[in-house]
Amino acid sequence: MYVVRPARTADLPAIERMAVASGIGVTSLPNNRERLFERIQHSLDAFEHEADLDAGKEYYMFVLEAHGQVVGTASISASAGFDEPFYSYRSETFVHASRTLKVNNKVHVLTMCHDLSGLVQLCGFYSDPDIDALASELLSRARFLFIASQQQRFGRRVVAEMQGIHDEAGQAPFWDAIGRRFFDMDFVEVEQAFASRSKTFIAELMPAYPIYVPLLPDAAQQAVGQIHPDFERPFGILSREGFEADNYIDIFDGGAVLTADVDRLYTVRTSRCYPVEVSASLPASAELQLAGNEKVADFAATLLRAAVVDGVAIVNPDGAQALGVASGDTIRLAPLQIQPEGEQA
Repeated sequence: MYVVRPARTADLPAIERMAVASGIGVTSLPNNRERLFERIQHSLDAFEHEADLDAGKEYYMFVLEAHGQVVGTASISASAGFDEPFYSYRSETFVHASRTLKVNNKVHVLTMCHDLSGLVQLCGFYSDPDIDALASELLSRARFLFIASQQQRFGRRVVAEMQGIHDEAGQAPFWDAIGRRFFDMDFVEVEQAFASRSKTFIAELMPAYPIYVPLLPDAAQQAVGQIHPDFERPFGILSREGFEADNYIDIFDGGAVLTADVDRLYTVRTSRCYPVEVSASLPASAELQLAGNEKVADFAATLLRAAVVDGVAIVNPDGAQALGVASGDTIRLAPLQIQPEGEQA
């Protein structure tokens, strides 16, 4: 059984392993033991504190556990750019016109901004390659179950950056066309600097004036708003959840930036809370569902079979144990986005 729960200090070696395996481009999961330890500590504090304490500063790190082994991680930052601006490129269209020459051209431009600062940010997602699609869905959507049950802790808009295009050697055509000319650093070096240092260097060195996309090399133009193949699964989960590509892209690799209204997220809209009845015998109507308890520090989410009868969620003892609940407690249930293998819709 897969279970998502808050990260603990003891999970550091596993999270460090995943940070190494995630490679470049996932700056929210830095390959830096000290930074990872700090994030776990920050997360533990957030789960323990009341909702209104240091509002916006909270960082929540979750792990996916299977048979006692940590096989995935994902996080929520309550406010993107709380300490420093959250930089991105805003994609816009400029009109260049001449009445005399009867010319009217629309030109695609990119302008550095921090419009998305303050939004809830999904970050740090990684799952081992051999886990199935349902487990990845659980890992990603458990965050939305937590948001749904703790809405006082979060804002009403959410953002997620997708990894952009780069090759196995770490060369990113978008970065090579723009950033390298101002930093004199390759993509891997700047990603490491971004993950381990203050982000103010972005404003200090990146061009403040609009970038005219038609002037970029073809490879860089083609990378604008694209998503790395390794991110197709998390992108699919978020797309089904209601995220859409906005008019923003990542400042380093040009990857797509997705946004959504929290209230319109599929999990938030469709999830319902029910009192629990634990029973070894489930009704024939029981279905596999996404389930989470309504706790904070002891939050847990899993996939279990449940049947709602007369407003009560009937679950088996294994599912109740995974969630840390007993008869009379409350759980939140949400339908799956994808059909389990071997089952028909």
